[in-house]
Amino acid sequence: MAGSGNPWAVITQLRKGLLYALHDGLSLTDIGTTFKMSPDEVKKELNPLVAANLVMKREKKYVPTFFIANDSETRRVTNHAKAIGHALAERLLTLWSSQIETTYSKLTMSNKYSLCDLGFMLVGAHILDIGLLDALIDEGVLMKPAPSRPSPNKPKARYYFWMIEGDWYDLGRYGLDDTDLPWPNWSFLSFGQSLINSSWNADREALDKTCSSLVSSSSVHSPDNLAKHLKIPLFTRTDTSCWSRLVEECTKELVEVYLEYEENLRQLFLTLHASTYAPSNFAEFFCWYDHVSYAWAIDALEAKGLISVPTKRFTAALWYYNKKSLGVLAD
Repeated sequence: MAGSGNPWAVITQLRKGLLYALHDGLSLTDIGTTFKMSPDEVKKELNPLVAANLVMKREKKYVPTFFIANDSETRRVTNHAKAIGHALAERLLTLWSSQIETTYSKLTMSNKYSLCDLGFMLVGAHILDIGLLDALIDEGVLMKPAPSRPSPNKPKARYYFWMIEGDWYDLGRYGLDDTDLPWPNWSFLSFGQSLINSSWNADREALDKTCSSLVSSSSVHSPDNLAKHLKIPLFTRTDTSCWSRLVEECTKELVEVYLEYEENLRQLFLTLHASTYAPSNFAEFFCWYDHVSYAWAIDALEAKGLISVPTKRFTAALWYYNKKSLGVLAD
C-alpha cells in the first residue's frame, strides 16, 4: 500500500482468497463451492471489504476496487519497469554533477560522509521514492489522489492498494518507514528492504526498537542526542530545506521521463485483467509500477558506483521536515 490508512484491519488470509476469486470473475455461488461456504457466508466476509472500499457491488456482482495481478502479469510488468527504471537513473545522471553533488556539498553531513554513503537515503528515499510520488500526484496525469478507504479507527484514510502474485520483491524492493519523534517536525526515517531472503530484516527491526526504547525511556533529550545514541546522521532544518528544493527540481525531470512513456504505460495496463473490471484503476496500477521502477533505478545508480546500498540493506536518519498531508510514505 501507499498512503494513510489500515487495510490490514479487514484483510484476512481467507479474504485474500476471496478477492483473488473475484478478480478471476467467479460468482458468489462458485466462490462458495470453492471455499466450502454458503453465498451468505461469502457475503458476510465481503461486507467489511465493501465498507473499506476495497470491494464494490456492481449490479449483482462483487468486484475489487484496487489493482490485482497474477504471476504472469507480474513478470511482464516488473520486466517492463526495469527499462524505465534505468531511464530514470539516466535522467538523474544528467543532473548529478551540476545539481545533486553541488547541493550535497552544502549540507552539514557532507563534512563527515560522502554522497555515495548517504545517497541511498537522500537520492533513493527522498528523490526516487517519496519525492517522485509526491511530484506525480501534484502533476496529476499518471496518478490521481489516492482513493478514500475508511476504517473505523481512520475514517478519513486514503491510500493506494495492490495485491500481486509473485515474490515479495515484486512489490518494490525498498520502502521508507517514518516515525514521528517527540520534537516538533522531527522524524526517525528508515529506508531499505524489510525482507531479506524471505525473513524480516532483523537489523532494521532492531534499530527501530532501539529508537523507540530510547525515546520512551526519556534517556535522550534532543534529536542530536538521539542521533548520537543511534549512530545515524541527522539532517537539520537548513539541510532538509536545501535538499527539498533539489528534490523538487529532480522529480520534475523524472516525471517528464514517465510522461514520455505515458501511452506505452497505458497500453500495458489495458493488457492486464484488472483493467477489464476496474478501468479507472490506472493510478493504482501505476503506483505499484513506480515502486518497482524506482527500485531498478536505485540499483542502476549503485551499479555505477554513485550510491551505496548498505550491506544490511537499509539506512536510517533523523530528518526535520513538514510532512505533506497525503502521507505517501507508508508502504
